[in-house]
Amino acid sequence: KDNTTPTTSSLNRKWKLIKYYNLTHGTSESEPVNISRSIIIEISDNGIMGNMNGHTVTNTVGRAYELLQYNKMKILHFGGTKIGESNWGCKFWGAIHAASTYEIQRDKLYIYFNADAEKMEFKQQ
Repeated sequence: KDNTTPTTSSLNRKWKLIKYYNLTHGTSESEPVNISRSIIIEISDNGIMGNMNGHTVTNTVGRAYELLQYNKMKILHFGGTKIGESNWGCKFWGAIHAASTYEIQRDKLYIYFNADAEKMEFKQQ
């Protein structure tokens, strides 16, 4: 992860959550095969302010965010329901609330959370 370049770039795309990583413990968790649908978010921004809209396994979600220098991000508003949410979906709720940094590598988006000790991996759709 490169936090030294003072850039903010647009995240405009549709993304599918495919994996969680715990960087402290060196572990990862891939999307379960038995869920009813994948977590998909569509991101639209102007390089500074933006919105994420999409769905978890069972619910619709939406949030506003701000992109800051050095690939930092701040979630401003977060909304949706958690009714009947799976463990995979519940983990997303907690992770996105704690989002701190982002990184784009080709067709992958990484959103770091919990003081950058963990990250979510999204694949472009």
